Amino acid sequence: MRRRTFLASLSGTATTLGLTGALGSQQAQAASGTVDFLEFDSSASLLDANRDRLTDDARIAVKAETSAFNVDDDSNGDAVDYGSTDVPLVAVDERAGGGAVVGFGAELVSDDANFESGNEEFLLNVWDAYLGGSGTVLYDEGHDQYDTLTTFSNMANYAETQANYAVSATSTLADDLSTADAVWITSPSAAFTASEQSALKGFVDDGGVAFVHDTADYSNFDETGNLNDLANGLDLAFRFNDDQVLDTESNTNGTSYRVQTTRFDTTFDFFADRTGMEIDPNASHVVDVKDVTDGDTVDVEFDSGRRENIRVLGMDTPEKEQYQQYERTQEWEGLESLTYLADWGANATDWAQGELSGKTVEIAFDDAEPGIFDQFDRLLAYIYYDGTGDGTRSEFYNRRTVANGYARVYSSSFSKHDSFMSAESQAQADGVNVWGASDPDASDPIRNRDADDLFFPTAASVRTSSGAIDPSRVPVVAESEATQTGSPSVSYGDVPLVGLDEPNNVGLVGAPLVDESYEQAEDYAVDTSTFENFVFAANLANYLGSRSGKVVVDGGHGQFSADYALSAEETAYFQRFLEGVDTDYDQVNDVTSTNLADAKAVVVSSPPQAFTSTELDVLSSFAADGGAVVLVGGSETTATARSNLHDVASALGSDLRLSDDQVEDGTNNVNDDATVPTTTRFDASFPLFSALETDGGTTGTGDVELVQVHADAEGTESENLNDEYVVFENVGDAAVDVTNYEVSDAAGNTYVFSEFSLDAGAQVTLHTGSGTDTSTDLYWGESGGVWNNTGDTVTLVDDAGSTVLSVTYDGDGFDDTDDGGSTVDGMTITNVSEDGATLNDEYVVVENGSTSAVDTTGWSLSDAAGYTYEFPDGFTLDASASVTIHTGKGTDTSTDLYWGYESAVWNNAGDTATLTDDAGNTVDTYSY
Repeated sequence: MRRRTFLASLSGTATTLGLTGALGSQQAQAASGTVDFLEFDSSASLLDANRDRLTDDARIAVKAETSAFNVDDDSNGDAVDYGSTDVPLVAVDERAGGGAVVGFGAELVSDDANFESGNEEFLLNVWDAYLGGSGTVLYDEGHDQYDTLTTFSNMANYAETQANYAVSATSTLADDLSTADAVWITSPSAAFTASEQSALKGFVDDGGVAFVHDTADYSNFDETGNLNDLANGLDLAFRFNDDQVLDTESNTNGTSYRVQTTRFDTTFDFFADRTGMEIDPNASHVVDVKDVTDGDTVDVEFDSGRRENIRVLGMDTPEKEQYQQYERTQEWEGLESLTYLADWGANATDWAQGELSGKTVEIAFDDAEPGIFDQFDRLLAYIYYDGTGDGTRSEFYNRRTVANGYARVYSSSFSKHDSFMSAESQAQADGVNVWGASDPDASDPIRNRDADDLFFPTAASVRTSSGAIDPSRVPVVAESEATQTGSPSVSYGDVPLVGLDEPNNVGLVGAPLVDESYEQAEDYAVDTSTFENFVFAANLANYLGSRSGKVVVDGGHGQFSADYALSAEETAYFQRFLEGVDTDYDQVNDVTSTNLADAKAVVVSSPPQAFTSTELDVLSSFAADGGAVVLVGGSETTATARSNLHDVASALGSDLRLSDDQVEDGTNNVNDDATVPTTTRFDASFPLFSALETDGGTTGTGDVELVQVHADAEGTESENLNDEYVVFENVGDAAVDVTNYEVSDAAGNTYVFSEFSLDAGAQVTLHTGSGTDTSTDLYWGESGGVWNNTGDTVTLVDDAGSTVLSVTYDGDGFDDTDDGGSTVDGMTITNVSEDGATLNDEYVVVENGSTSAVDTTGWSLSDAAGYTYEFPDGFTLDASASVTIHTGKGTDTSTDLYWGYESAVWNNAGDTATLTDDAGNTVDTYSY
């Protein structure tokens, strides 16, 4: 689906940062007093009335730079080539009666536009030039436009706050012209009728103004023919070109279709500098809170009218019940109940609403973060507010929420990290709010077993500063089939993957062993929980030093933002492992003697930013005092990060170095991926491969029972395998680790649990078909039915081969569930259309096959990546009726709902749609 728009939204993240240098190096600069530059993202050019090159300078307000050119990107052969002629981007047709039509090659001011440009200032100047600073502007939504007014909500708010315009949408434009001073039209998918064209012509001839925006013909989404039909009907002096304008020199972020220009005809009063919608990252901003989504997400409005979603920096509140599929108990020390966390997600939302709703607050940013926006285009900000009613904004919401036990610290590179950690530690010690039930000492060990194989993702070999490392210092080597690619400075027969420098308490691991992106629960393709990476890493931290205490990971040198490095947020599963063996694990961003005072080991992963000499001195003193330092690299480590890692080793007196190579093994690997080699070649003389001793563990007992069998799927069973399922419940008073447990039927069909823990009182549904595993639903992946409709036997065997239960049922099965699972029968996903010409041709169909209407208030629809649509409040689906949820924008009806998303959701290569009710229960899934 609309790939260009999707790519533009991604690259737009960098350019909306408001940071010097975020724009392309070829960015042109205009004279003082005018807008700095304009960005025409995915723009077409303009033509004259005869559909030839427009060269009349009296009509052209903006041209592309001389380095620009145009292409026929949809290959329809209907674009006019400008060759070496100047490419016009904005044209004007002024009428004798005072009316005008202004044609633009691009949309310019969508909510994801680059506000470092002068686009919104320019457009408001154009409006002012013809409307005088006030009036009613109608946005046309009556011709199946790809975008609705919500796409331009920031511009609408800007026009209302910076001038005196009333901007509203209409689906009956011709009927509403009598109430308008201007109309705003973007690429119509449906043509204007002759009567509509006549009404618009009369409107313009009588003094009205039309602002008409085209877009590039990339993938033929521009609807140029409909715009030119309208231009013919209005008898305009210009037309729209079915092309795309590119500029490889003057553009944003090196992206040729994001054209920048300063070639303005200042005889048009369009270009005066004025207050825009840019956000200065080096200043604080006073904003109004418009909505509080949950404890760590709020919507605010700036004085300019720009609205943004803020992701509260440095903290993370629990997910609410309807979003529990995104929660990870591994991140919450001593907490293993999703239900409990969901309750505190709701409590955190109540807290945030009580503290922030309706208030004017001050926000600020952190230079230690790589930008002011996250990967989802949300502002990352600190919030200061009046929390006491004294009229001053002296309360620090972010830290206060952590200190009051509504949130955990989100361990990015933010500069206040260690202060927040102190607040979290105190809240944990006091058992405040969410931490009231936290009991890390009672956490059961996971994966704590003797090591028999390890995997080394994106591995590099280990060497010394003088060459090859002595084999006596190497506890792990790759299998004999492994090779070194690239240009390694040292070539090995047996490739060393880990090196030790015991006199200096230093170890170097050539791969990010505990990176959670290789966890199946984090969407890695296969189960890696059967490897003993955690055991080895924990033993290494214990062996290299003589101190006791916690393990800390350095996160203050850019690791969080580097794909090749590790911070605490990328190692939550390792944290949970350490918790099970009675070891604390924290991140520190400031390497000080105070922060390392209670640590036994420090993990330093490929630092993009160099350590200071003071930090290196602290680390050296720590190691000299018996602390272990574990250095972690990998083949994807950059040259700069590798040099920084070597500087740390050198400061510690160690000769260990990371090679500039990649270790690959086409025979021994994970997921048939040579860049993720596995090995069993251990030097057992090192005490690094045995399960760790622990005094912890729960005092209760788990007890798994079979509580439901649903053998007869609705409809054609082969087409609805996920409606064939069995449900297990832990009726005991402690969690049960069911990793490697086996479920089988009487015919011997067998399902093996990957790493999975079933909380006390929790249930899990095992569906026969395919889907994305969650904490409540697992998928067998069978292509045909397993459970016989006439009766069968369900057997569960533990990882030691002992039978946990064996239940025989007759007929379709039974239902002994009593936890209020979804009470809705018959609500099913019947179709996913993942590939269409427009976003509204991408859709999901939900059908109510029951005999009564279903109120879907609070229900949601999500894909495997977590993109979630929430049904409108009060939407009811009648018995036997169906509703189509379109990805794009439109007006909701009883049969069609619109997500309002601006890029594709459903993957053409395959995906899973999940329908969830208002209690968070999975109602149905559909995989394709």
